[in-house]
Amino acid sequence: MKYGNGEVKSRYTEINHKKEGLMTDYYPGGQKMTERMFKNDIQVDKTTAYYESGKVREVQYYKDGELNGGDTVFYENGNPQFLITFSNGLKDGYVRKWGEDGNIIFEAKYANEKLVEVKGEKIEPDSVPHQVIYTNGTKVEHATK
Repeated sequence: MKYGNGEVKSRYTEINHKKEGLMTDYYPGGQKMTERMFKNDIQVDKTTAYYESGKVREVQYYKDGELNGGDTVFYENGNPQFLITFSNGLKDGYVRKWGEDGNIIFEAKYANEKLVEVKGEKIEPDSVPHQVIYTNGTKVEHATK
């Protein structure tokens, strides 16, 4: 694939019209943007995204097309910015956010997409039924008890 000016936008191999192996995307100007792996047109293994400077911006892991393992976003200075752990595409483990200085700002834990802990404190499952209402496109939840 190419940008309108003829520069390469993406490079990958297709076998029987399906992506296979390494796919590399490029910024306009030629700097590497992402490297992803495919097997039979399904994203697998490690994906790495880069800043235009060439420094790592994000690292993700895939299994059978779903996020599986850590998804880590980095500041351009190399410090971690955000980490979320997935299992079969669902949040399952810690979610952490750091400031650029390396200090932790937020920490929570999920189990199969359900919030179970915030800043080391266990969260009891919400037993109050909720009604979801959309107001001008914004989701608002109200307790129905």
